[in-house]
Amino acid sequence: MELIFNIWFIVDIGTDLSKYAMMRPYCFDGDENEKENLLKNLAETDFVTVHRYNFAAGCQVKFANLTADGYIHKNQINNFFDLNFDMFLLEMEKHLPYIPKFKGRYLGEDEVVVQKFPAAPKFCLTFLMENEYGDMKPYTKLENIRWIEQEKIRIDYKSKGMQN
Repeated sequence: MELIFNIWFIVDIGTDLSKYAMMRPYCFDGDENEKENLLKNLAETDFVTVHRYNFAAGCQVKFANLTADGYIHKNQINNFFDLNFDMFLLEMEKHLPYIPKFKGRYLGEDEVVVQKFPAAPKFCLTFLMENEYGDMKPYTKLENIRWIEQEKIRIDYKSKGMQN
């Protein structure tokens, strides 16, 4: 059994800016392909039960001649994640339950094991595109990508005061 995880970065469709991530650990026993398939399948829907984590509090991005504090651009997410990988793991580990190890009445004191991720855990990073109404779709399947592109066009028309 090994700890693996999904991480979703929520990206605003209209601006391509992000400040929140959602993370979900799993314990799974299988080969590398089985782990990858499991994570990709769960990345499609499992985000709906996960809380948002503000990962970009100390970040800043220039956007449309403005400076946005507490955001990063979608194009910077992968690099930011790679550079701050341990920060994300520590955040998830804080919420993992302890595992009790009972030794029995005469065999010594019971123990509590703190769960930790392995040195290089398997994970799946997914962009989760969100519109101004809170509707979200993972940037994965063709049908989702089409919806995201339609939302970009709708939001652009809306910002220009046009009807679609």
